[in-house]
Amino acid sequence: MVCALLLALLPAAIPTSAHAEDQDSLSPEPIDFVVLVDESGSLSPADVAAERAAASVLALGEVSDRSRVAVVGFGSVTRQGQAPVDTVCPLTRVDAAGRERLSSCVSGLHRRSDSEGNGTDFPAALAQGLSLLADSDDSTPKIIFLLTDGRLDVSDSPAYGDDPASRNANGRKTLAKRVAQARSDKVQIWPLGFGSDIDKEQLAALAAGGYQSRCADLPSARPTARVTAGSSEVADILLTAFAGARCARTMHSRAESVSSSADLKVTIPPVATDGTIDVVKENPDGVAVTYYDPRGRKVPLHGKAYGSEFELVGQSGPVEALRIRNPYPGTWRVHVQVLDGASAQRITATAIWQGVLRSYILVEPPVPTAGQQVTAHVTLQTRQGVVLTEPGQLNGIKVSVKLTGAGFPARTVRLEDRGKDPDPRAHDGEFSARITVPRTATGSLSFTGLMVGEGIAGDQRPYSTELASTSPPVTGAIVFDDREVHPGSTAQGGIELRNDDDAAHRLRLTLQGGSAASALTIGPQRITVAPGQAVRVPLRMRFGPGAALGTVPGRLTVRDESSGQVVTQAFVTVRVVPVPGFLDRYANAVGAGAALTLALAVLLALRWQDRRRARDTSDIQLILYRADTELSRLRAPAHAGPEFGFSLRAAAGGNQRLLLDEAQGRHRVRRTADGGLTVRLPDGQRIVIPRNQRSALADGLSLGFADHRPASRSARGSRAERSTRGSGRPVPKERTRRRRGERESAGRNATLTTRRPYDNDF
Repeated sequence: MVCALLLALLPAAIPTSAHAEDQDSLSPEPIDFVVLVDESGSLSPADVAAERAAASVLALGEVSDRSRVAVVGFGSVTRQGQAPVDTVCPLTRVDAAGRERLSSCVSGLHRRSDSEGNGTDFPAALAQGLSLLADSDDSTPKIIFLLTDGRLDVSDSPAYGDDPASRNANGRKTLAKRVAQARSDKVQIWPLGFGSDIDKEQLAALAAGGYQSRCADLPSARPTARVTAGSSEVADILLTAFAGARCARTMHSRAESVSSSADLKVTIPPVATDGTIDVVKENPDGVAVTYYDPRGRKVPLHGKAYGSEFELVGQSGPVEALRIRNPYPGTWRVHVQVLDGASAQRITATAIWQGVLRSYILVEPPVPTAGQQVTAHVTLQTRQGVVLTEPGQLNGIKVSVKLTGAGFPARTVRLEDRGKDPDPRAHDGEFSARITVPRTATGSLSFTGLMVGEGIAGDQRPYSTELASTSPPVTGAIVFDDREVHPGSTAQGGIELRNDDDAAHRLRLTLQGGSAASALTIGPQRITVAPGQAVRVPLRMRFGPGAALGTVPGRLTVRDESSGQVVTQAFVTVRVVPVPGFLDRYANAVGAGAALTLALAVLLALRWQDRRRARDTSDIQLILYRADTELSRLRAPAHAGPEFGFSLRAAAGGNQRLLLDEAQGRHRVRRTADGGLTVRLPDGQRIVIPRNQRSALADGLSLGFADHRPASRSARGSRAERSTRGSGRPVPKERTRRRRGERESAGRNATLTTRRPYDNDF
């Protein structure tokens, strides 16, 4: 019993192990693909080498170790005993061991001799690729890449008829059937032709005839035929095609003739969660490669370092690939060293990366009724808990929400981050839109966040809820008073709750999706709301001394423990900022000179800071009232300066609450010289709020404030002087105590509740 009580009194902490397991599950989805490589007699030795490198690039450059790949060489059958295809690498999982096998087996690709059947049998090659992919799971994307230096040619193959003149025509008919089968089996076809004898129309028909749906509407993800003049470009072009098919992105860097050493540079953006750097070498025996991260640190070829995981394969082959999990964003340097005695050669480095993001979604109200309009909000977060908020990170990403449920067809609505209602702020990484629940809806609902972007892959974890038949008995809202906090400090806020039921409700506060790097604990963990009670419970979020700087990820949820229903949710909107040092606070006061000059400069700076502090509104807390009932409190931003803005928003029960809002045309707050406040209304009018008083706002609402700034010595002196005015002598202590008692009594009578509604706190 005692242990249970102590556990209940502890603030809620992020479950680190559960968080790690959840983030580890956020990995690139696997694909199954087959590389079909032309081995016809028209190939030169350089062409064969380029094809081997291209096949290796695909096999080794894949970002998921759950994917599978096969490599098939093909020619044709000209006499009995020959085979049109040769599977040099069977379908192999692309883990560490599999990548080593693939690096070796691609050397089996070769130019066929006359005795082996050296025509170009596209239908037989496609049939083998489809056969290898036949056992793939339906949910796994299936792709065929076709490399060729020519066009379909089965004129010497008796498999297509006894009449040589009609064999190619018969081959084209069979090819059409294989392409139709690919579409039916949901297999994409990506052809790549090199050389001067390419039938571009035929390759385009192969791409268009196969399966098309992949990566939503991204143009780069649609199967496309690609053609290049020579085999030297094959690996680069094929890897670009692979990136499109894989919903990834690439960046190339090339050195045409390296005789001693060179630095190749490729950039991996902050949104990337997984990637590889592929290095293609003409003479693998004479090149040594070293990799440096964007901070100039040499990275290991295997193992973990600097928050990333590394794995290198193919170091002794024509293609080596460094797979990186959680790559450090920025420009990577690939240093290549041509060893003594090796000839100058062309070297290419290519980064292929993908950002696998999680979409966190919340819905207001969390338990809607049929026909009700709700607001959906979505934020995007990487595996390591980084919330995407910068415009450069979000550029090109489109976010939607899909509503599904019983009794109506699914509907999808585009979300925006432009600061227009209902989106609270522009370009802050929170996307919002309104969506109406159909009147025909019954039972459960699912809201799923969808994202589309070049190189972006998102999970589709839904927010699920049940339709409410009546208004929920408990409603609420989560408000953050502090927008910035230092490591080791506590951010303040409030949970506004209203219980319209005739029974008490016990609620629980939890945090989902937070990062262990935040070292964050929250409280109170449990809240009890009495029947008919409307309360504002203090919310505290304590950050550890080692908390990571930046936007804090996660979603706070208040849930009714008896029914399991969500009462209210909110994204954490707090940033951890560094503690300002001496130079940060007194940058204008620090100079280089003698001690006396420095002391004078500091003194002047402090006096200037005092004057600025007299106008600073950071310690103001606005209080909204209806009659004598307190509705909402709003703390000014941590670095508000001489003024800050706010707006009124509808809250639970038809009341209003205060919300920080810096948009143009909102309420603006400034201090007055006598310690009060002046509020400029959206229509341009001004109201003055004297200290310890309220002023009418609108619609029966009034506004007061609490000033948490310590009174200066001059202000204390002014109050002492005012207490002696009037009669010319000091006010008797007995009268002073009586007035103070009257004020305290009035304050207690105006309090909404005297009972603590929460069980635990810090």
